Amino acid sequence: MKTTALLLLSFLFSINTLFAQKLKRVKRFGKNKGHLKMYYYEPTSIDKSKPQAMVVVLHGCLQCASSVAAQTGWNKLADEQGFYVLYPQQRFTNNPEKCFKWYKRRHTNKNRGENYSIKKMVEYMQSHNKIDSSNIFITGLSAGAAMSVVMMADYPETFNAGAIFAGGAYKSGNGYISSMMALLGWRVKSAEKWGKIVRKQNPGFTGEYPRMIIYQGNSDWVVNKRNGVELMKQWTNLHHLTTQPTEVINQYANIKDIQRNAYLTPTKKEAVVFYKVNKLSHALLINPGKCKYEGGKRGFFSKDKNYNSTLFTAYDFGLIKKPIIEGKKIVSKEEKNITFTVPASPNSTYSWSFPNDCKVVKNDNTNTLTLDWGTTPGNINVSETDAQNCVKQYATLFVGLE
Repeated sequence: MKTTALLLLSFLFSINTLFAQKLKRVKRFGKNKGHLKMYYYEPTSIDKSKPQAMVVVLHGCLQCASSVAAQTGWNKLADEQGFYVLYPQQRFTNNPEKCFKWYKRRHTNKNRGENYSIKKMVEYMQSHNKIDSSNIFITGLSAGAAMSVVMMADYPETFNAGAIFAGGAYKSGNGYISSMMALLGWRVKSAEKWGKIVRKQNPGFTGEYPRMIIYQGNSDWVVNKRNGVELMKQWTNLHHLTTQPTEVINQYANIKDIQRNAYLTPTKKEAVVFYKVNKLSHALLINPGKCKYEGGKRGFFSKDKNYNSTLFTAYDFGLIKKPIIEGKKIVSKEEKNITFTVPASPNSTYSWSFPNDCKVVKNDNTNTLTLDWGTTPGNINVSETDAQNCVKQYATLFVGLE
């Protein structure tokens, strides 16, 4: 096992060297209680005349800043959309496996250890660049996901939203034994108890907690799928919601293995989104390729699911406008002539899917679909293929019955 780890570290070091020129290193960013390294990415296209968004990306164990940048494709999106990306990095001297210490109290309690160092990196970026303080986001995989939850719990006023890939509830582990129990899915609490643990870190906080986006593979052999459920319980409690989703979409974005569960506030705002992914182990979901809507690189911690999770995370964050299908969300049984549309693009063709008991009135591979509805609720999906044979997948529209 140690030999394998060393080989992986050697490989990742070479990756780090290869991509190092894309990231900028900051050695003095403030008091560094956690003894971490700071890197960031600034696209050449960024408009420095006005405040821009920023995404904080935390790597997993055996990874580094540049390897997670390459694997996720966040820099590609930053180039296209014009936002900053901050990459905190663990040191080998802190942890030979390069895991963030989400499982130790002195790094999870507010203003202590590694969480304090990451907060100082955020503050450095804010003081040296025009950062939109209302649009700071955080995301990570595995140990990076768990530390992202720590940051959202300790500094809720700092982050708009976070996306957690194979993480767990805040303080699900407080030491070696409890963290191992957490990874196995044995740390189970009520939503109220989970929420109380977070609120204890912020006794004077009266604002809204950050929006939470959760991705959890049902076949994860490192982080048991129960962890996604416990994180959902904790964050729905912080938003004063029940643990029953408002909206459930199977085969989201026309991917049969993805179920999207949304937990909406009374004002219909998505406070928590929980993606349950079948046939996914401990990995990011990627859709490798050179087209605009493709992204991610194959590797030890990624799996090609024909789904660019970085892009869809940017949609959920609100960094990029989500491509949606226009049409009725509630219909009557056997209602006639229901039309669904997406924006028309020259030289594009469109492939629609819909419930089996619907009758097609008009479907000629254009941006418009007309149906006579059937007797059951269901999904409307469409993908657009342009002249370069690049595919754009629209977000699924779930249509319910009156």
